[in-house]
Amino acid sequence: MADEKSPSLLYLWDKRTLYIGPLLEPLNLSQGAATLLVSLDKPVSFKLKGEEESIECMSLLLPAGLSVTIDTGDAIIANCNLDPLGADFSGLTHLMQQEKGKISYDLKQYADFRQSYRSMYEQQLDSEAAYNLLEELLENRFSQFYPNHAIDSRVAKVVEKIKQTADDNLSVDDLASLVNLSVPRLVQIFKKQTGVPMRRYRLWHRLFVTAVRMGQGDSLTVAALTAGFTDSAHFSHTFKSMLGMTASAMLMQPNSINIVAPKPN
Repeated sequence: MADEKSPSLLYLWDKRTLYIGPLLEPLNLSQGAATLLVSLDKPVSFKLKGEEESIECMSLLLPAGLSVTIDTGDAIIANCNLDPLGADFSGLTHLMQQEKGKISYDLKQYADFRQSYRSMYEQQLDSEAAYNLLEELLENRFSQFYPNHAIDSRVAKVVEKIKQTADDNLSVDDLASLVNLSVPRLVQIFKKQTGVPMRRYRLWHRLFVTAVRMGQGDSLTVAALTAGFTDSAHFSHTFKSMLGMTASAMLMQPNSINIVAPKPN
């Protein structure tokens, strides 16, 4: 298997993102998106906010909006941020064997996920090949175990609008008008569908846009401003809050990191 000297990978797709490699420090984070974390070689541990007990496992499923501490040690991990409308999370919940609070852990199909992630990492697969493997796992191979997951078309439309206007602070009133809802009603159904408030989701998507622009050659500062962050400090604070580590720690790894971004249109 590729070791910690192999370049880490950060795959950026519209529906999901995937990081494969080591994390060099414990993470204290507030989840911006639902996430499936799978260790490829050694146990990792997690601890819920306000609790002393840590739990070891090889895989865990985190809902959006959760505050948690994760210590991956020197393990090679695959950290997949799932689709914002909750279909992945809903399905994967039924593949987990244990629960602690809102965290599920011990994936029944761990070996299948580990094998696919190892292939991506060892072969340093390109964007299309890696996504095909991931989609096979999340949407095809185990879908018979998934419950029906209702997606509110109005929330889906708002999510798409936020993606299209990442650098523009459209008001909640504008977004509510887009789908013919009152502001309180849109706020309610958006949080229920995605697990996070609209402002939180908008910031999460701006992190994605920043990473994409960097993968396409922009500097961090230019990428963050293009994505709609007011300044570098705003970007750094958001990155640290949502991902549990500084941007420099993620991007300046001793083993280096390959950002596999979509090709510009």
